[in-house]
Amino acid sequence: MAIIGIVFLNDAHPTVSYQKELTASTALTLQVFKSATLKQAALSDKEHRFVPFFGSSEWNRMDEMHPSVLAEGYQRSYRPFLLGQKGATSLTQFFGMQQMTKQMQGKQAVFVISPQWFTLQGANPDAFTYYFGTAQGLKFLQNQTGSQADKVAARRFLQVMPKSNVKTMMKRVAKGQDLTQFDQQKIQLQLNMLEHEDAFFSTWLTNDNFTKRVKPKADALPQPYNREALTQRATKLARQETNTNPFSIQNSFFIKRIKGHERKLANSQVHFSYLQSPEYTDFQLVLNQFAKTNTNVLFIIPPVNQKWAAYTGLNEDMYAQTVAKIRYQLEQQGFNHIADLSKDGGHPYFMQDTIHMGWNGWLAVDDYVDPFLTKPQPKPHYRINNDFLSRQWANYLPKK
Repeated sequence: MAIIGIVFLNDAHPTVSYQKELTASTALTLQVFKSATLKQAALSDKEHRFVPFFGSSEWNRMDEMHPSVLAEGYQRSYRPFLLGQKGATSLTQFFGMQQMTKQMQGKQAVFVISPQWFTLQGANPDAFTYYFGTAQGLKFLQNQTGSQADKVAARRFLQVMPKSNVKTMMKRVAKGQDLTQFDQQKIQLQLNMLEHEDAFFSTWLTNDNFTKRVKPKADALPQPYNREALTQRATKLARQETNTNPFSIQNSFFIKRIKGHERKLANSQVHFSYLQSPEYTDFQLVLNQFAKTNTNVLFIIPPVNQKWAAYTGLNEDMYAQTVAKIRYQLEQQGFNHIADLSKDGGHPYFMQDTIHMGWNGWLAVDDYVDPFLTKPQPKPHYRINNDFLSRQWANYLPKK
């Protein structure tokens, strides 16, 4: 009971120090991923510029050329606030964004959109449920206006998480019905409680990647910034860490995840296809949200490890068509900042493992990210087309 009393008495909008924001920005924990307090504090900081970097598990590949390491090592005018978890896809990110709509208004963001998200099933219900916080759903319900996108978002939510404690209100939104006054009062009451709880527990950060993984690597970077020197260092480091397998995969990953299973994995991806998926609908919800907050976004489309793709039989034409479909959805609506690295998976030491970038791949990302965030950019002019929310688009097969 004493703990409950402390939670309710605690300030729902506490002062968060810069050091705490810095620690949270690279923590990559479930706590930070779901915390409104920490994200809002960092993205509202007027003295230090934190930029949300959305994605999934790639942000945890923290070698010396990682965006957070480069930003710290060269004292960039921005710091990435990493918002990614293994298995997190567009729907998870969409609901997470509901907690920081004010903080993203007119700002910039970076978003990694991986073709591997676009499976026939789409968002994994178990992963979505694990990363979802009730406060995110309540903020969505509070933010929604009965638009087509809101109805689709509510329907998608109910498909992947049918037993949520906000399901009744989600059903109303999905049907285009107004929330009752009682619903609105209930939402606010629950949000007040959850925000106080979040503010209290957000002070207990336990994972300090910044001190352990970012700062030491940043201190080892060649000074001043020199792209050629960084390429040489990245190549040297990568060569040392990928010398025990024929796929140029980081040794530790190969030993832990692949060694001893090579025969089973040969030609295991021959029938993979990312061309038809509910993920196209979920991705459109993200685009609608960015347009709603007028956020200027750089989208990064990563490649796959070319050697691994050849071994597992992943269809290169299918991958290229998937990328083309994603790009079409972006470009037709005015999302024109795209770092398309999808054809670079065969470049030396571009990939850290089978699907995640590292070393020279991160440097290629930085070639896009740093100028996007440090040089003046024209204001975006988005042309949202709700046809991209349709099943017809999700199931559309591009012509070869």
